[in-house]
Amino acid sequence: MLFDPKPKDNRNDLFDREEELTLLKEGAKYPITLLLGIRRSGKSSLIKVLMKETDALWIYLDLRKFEAKGYLSYRDIVLELEKSLQGLPKKIKKMLVPLKGVNLAGLELKLSWGNEKVELSDILERLSDISEKENRAVIIVIDESQELRKLKGYNLLSPIAYAYDNLSTKFILTGSEIGMVHKFLKLNDPKSPLFGRAMSDVVVKPFPKEVALEFMRRGFDQFSVKVEDKLLEEVYEEVGGIPGWLTYYGFQYIQERDHKKALAKTIHSGVSLIRREFNNFLIRREVAKRRYYTIMKTYKKGGRWSDIRRALEAQEGLKVDDKKVTELIQNLVDASFLVKDGEEYRPADVLIGQAF
Repeated sequence: MLFDPKPKDNRNDLFDREEELTLLKEGAKYPITLLLGIRRSGKSSLIKVLMKETDALWIYLDLRKFEAKGYLSYRDIVLELEKSLQGLPKKIKKMLVPLKGVNLAGLELKLSWGNEKVELSDILERLSDISEKENRAVIIVIDESQELRKLKGYNLLSPIAYAYDNLSTKFILTGSEIGMVHKFLKLNDPKSPLFGRAMSDVVVKPFPKEVALEFMRRGFDQFSVKVEDKLLEEVYEEVGGIPGWLTYYGFQYIQERDHKKALAKTIHSGVSLIRREFNNFLIRREVAKRRYYTIMKTYKKGGRWSDIRRALEAQEGLKVDDKKVTELIQNLVDASFLVKDGEEYRPADVLIGQAF
């Protein structure tokens, strides 16, 4: 069902994402694929459908739980990997046991992060051997991979680069904070282990207006419900073409059978979630908190770089360094709260503008 609020895992429930799914399937044949798109654009659904339709040994690391953390440790990553490996067949788990820091207790695989810690490069190498022995691809999905920027005391890019160059293990890295994913990978930094490595990019964009309207019509058709086009157009104007918000509205309408209530609930829920995500963004940026709020409020309807400098200087009563203004704006672009459109900046999502 199109209005199911959970991520879809059936191709028939994907709407207007055939091209992205095809590109993702093709990209999964290569060492690293990036699946990028702003929050609630449908990346998780694409991954779930791909996993269902592709015969492979899938290892799925969900890093969304770390969004509110200021930093990550090696322990955090090892425990998340340990959790993701539990879904593998027992015979595959047994093949990992000879490695240092890996133990099997019954059906449960345990990874050590202490003195006898497991080395991720060893895990990747063994998974590559398993892939060749079983004649099945091993694909590691790292969902919301920008969270890995917070990892302290361990350079995860080195084992990923080693796998890229020498192993058959594949990676799909998803990211809602598109610029932050690129910052983590450091593809343009000659000192980065991944410098110069080609990657397949799949970008998931919001629906344009006509596609968004048709999505809602089809969703309501599945419940034999007719909603006037003028009401659907109002939904698009208020929440934009993000599939997650359109789905939430449709779900609420089916529950309420009341357009105004459903739209109000969608806006309230969306604004609350965006504010929480913005607070997560501000972790370790508390010193500039006031400035970031000023930027977002100034750009509610869009604006130019000079608008921000004027707003900040009016607020603080002193000159603000041009480089600092650019840095603050770019951080918000990298985190996908803002997008640059020509010479103007605007909220990446209609509801982001309503959150400030």
